[in-house]
Amino acid sequence: MTLSSPSGEAQLALFAPYCGGLRREQALRDALDHLPLGQFEGERACLNAQPHRFVLSWSPATAPLQTCRCELLLKEQPQQRYAFECPAHQLLDWLMHALEAGRRDLPDSFWQWLFLERVGEDHAP
Repeated sequence: MTLSSPSGEAQLALFAPYCGGLRREQALRDALDHLPLGQFEGERACLNAQPHRFVLSWSPATAPLQTCRCELLLKEQPQQRYAFECPAHQLLDWLMHALEAGRRDLPDSFWQWLFLERVGEDHAP
């Protein structure tokens, strides 16, 4: 018998050491439930402006160190897409923060990483 993907408990055990251990177990379970959906839709609040609506999509992942191919689309600027790769545990951590807070936004750490580190690397001379 072969398994197409690890069970929920097995995934919990795989990802827990990378995502805060069992002290964040419920957030980890919620994010693991969201991971197979392959996308997260939300809004990024802006000071004195309308929020930016976005869709973050990713390739399937079943292990923490597996690379996820991701794409961020800003709905108001569909031609502006940000493609990047990250380990599945990093993606899961961002989802955990969003789902823990009950918000439809990704944490500041995601936006800082994307725009200051990733985009800066892509445009470096």
